Amino acid sequence: MRTSIGGVNVGGSSILVIFVLLCLTTFATLAMVSATASLRLAQRVIAASDVYYAADSRAEELLAEISYIVRNAPEDEIAPMLLEAGAHLGYDNIIRYAVPIDDVLLIEVQLEMTERQLNIISWAMRADYDPDLYGTGGLNVWPGR
Repeated sequence: MRTSIGGVNVGGSSILVIFVLLCLTTFATLAMVSATASLRLAQRVIAASDVYYAADSRAEELLAEISYIVRNAPEDEIAPMLLEAGAHLGYDNIIRYAVPIDDVLLIEVQLEMTERQLNIISWAMRADYDPDLYGTGGLNVWPGR
């Protein structure tokens, strides 16, 4: 006859069930964290897209305004009217203007004016680099020697 002195008899199947529950809880938590991070990223992408397309729309509006000025204004009044609209006419008949997207990015446009017509040379998004803010030093990399 066996006598037991107390204690808990835990079988192998009970340990396996506890292990499975722990694994499921861990994976569920990881899935929830991953889904939340994906949602936040998607919301930031949507916000950045909205800001970009608003700036692009403003650049298109400026293009239409500049085109109207170039076609209809007297020759000697084109440069002052372009400055008033927010663009600059260079000596090389290149019209330049920029529309800010956010604190760092902007859309920079260059147009060539030929005989009261405009040709788009460049329509690009670029970073407005401020050396005072970001510093002028190079990257500290290994020289390879």
